[in-house]
Amino acid sequence: MTAAIWLGGVVAAALVGAVMLSRHLRRRRVAPLAGLVHGVVAVSAVVGLVAALWGGGQALAANTGAFALCLAAVGGGFVGVFRLEGAAPPLFMVWLHAVMALIGIGLAGYGLLV
Repeated sequence: MTAAIWLGGVVAAALVGAVMLSRHLRRRRVAPLAGLVHGVVAVSAVVGLVAALWGGGQALAANTGAFALCLAAVGGGFVGVFRLEGAAPPLFMVWLHAVMALIGIGLAGYGLLV
């Protein structure tokens, strides 16, 4: 149950990320505060999810999804570094970050439902 609540936080961060991606693709300004909120919510939710899954007894898909979300967080860190330097991140890196997060959400959600 606790893991599902943390997964909800990850989904909330993903929704903010989708809005930011939409603005980025339409060449509109993405507010730095939105990126900061996205990152803080996502990282804290992923840490909470991993901590909730740490005890064991969960399906392999949930653990794999949590690992994919950790990889997405690393990709998001690279995107954030580009933003901090004042440069636009490479679009393939943004897509890789987003796709990895969606895979992680899907796998973790499936693993928690099974």
